[in-house]
Amino acid sequence: MAFDYRSGEAVSRTLSQDVTLKGLPVAERYDFLAGDGVPLKLTRYVGGTKGPVLLVHGAGVWSGMFMLPTLKENFVQHLVRHGYDTWLLDWRASVQLPLRQFTLDDAADHDMPAAVRRVREITGAESVQAVVHCAGSAAFFMSMAAGHLPDVRTVVASQVALHHHTPASTRFKALLRVPEFLDAGLDSLTPDDASRTPLFQAAFTKVAGLLRMECDSPVCHRLSFMYGPLYRHARLNPETHARLEEQFGRCNLLTFRHLGQMSRGGHAVKFDHGRAGNLLRYGQARPPDYLDPEPFQRPITFVSSERNRCYLPSSTERTFQWLREANGARWYQRRMLPGYGHLDTFMGSTAAEDTYPVLREALEFQPR
Repeated sequence: MAFDYRSGEAVSRTLSQDVTLKGLPVAERYDFLAGDGVPLKLTRYVGGTKGPVLLVHGAGVWSGMFMLPTLKENFVQHLVRHGYDTWLLDWRASVQLPLRQFTLDDAADHDMPAAVRRVREITGAESVQAVVHCAGSAAFFMSMAAGHLPDVRTVVASQVALHHHTPASTRFKALLRVPEFLDAGLDSLTPDDASRTPLFQAAFTKVAGLLRMECDSPVCHRLSFMYGPLYRHARLNPETHARLEEQFGRCNLLTFRHLGQMSRGGHAVKFDHGRAGNLLRYGQARPPDYLDPEPFQRPITFVSSERNRCYLPSSTERTFQWLREANGARWYQRRMLPGYGHLDTFMGSTAAEDTYPVLREALEFQPR
């Protein structure tokens, strides 16, 4: 059965059948509201008493990235096998949820605190752990910086945190204000064929096809144009690559604009509404940043992939060094994944042997 990201029921049913065959416990599903009333979802797999650990996906994707049925062992199975009470969050960027325009400030203020609070309410745990990826990591760290997540005791940050170092091609698109230009007539970009603007999607496909690619998949080409190279092709098995559209979908343009602003500035800032809008919202002409080290005195592991061309490894290096200088070295460690790209950290055919152990061991990191 083909997945349809617009039908949460169909996707959930198919995944449930796949993972049950591989020995996962029955999924517990919880609908809840963000602080501003936006509907969100949590899915729980009880593997034991470790954790609870919250998994947070990036933008334009969904929590299914952590439990691909095309792998011998996916990340959720790995954590469950090692005794973790594992929680998958579908926050407002999830393609399982209705498309909405939002900034990462919205997710930082409303989604992340509500998710942590809900996990604690259900489990009775005093604190939670988190593995956070890409835009989900950026929003999570913004939430921590704002003081919203004191009850998160351990964080594993995949590929980016508070400093955003992107390749020249991404910075060029950000400098050209490509998201702002597209936002004038579109509400989203999508890598699949289910676009609401077929004429634009046809043109988008031709432009994306001009990229130097290793395959003939239009979905893959569009993904690379939208985000930069998300994985090394050699790290994906053929079935995962053939089913990319099951994981990715529409990403709203307001989020792209915010990510572009942070790419241009090099670090996490609140959304720039323009001088007049900033004065009204923030009381100053430029948006404030999130660079307050005080809330980050807790065990944090920064993980970057050596060959990531979406967020350069210097992204986590900069945040790692900045926090060490501000708070001392005892709270922080950094791990590099040799030979990996951005998303193959979780979606790679041999990630269970290469990267999952690194991420799992990071959950057990204690300050020196």
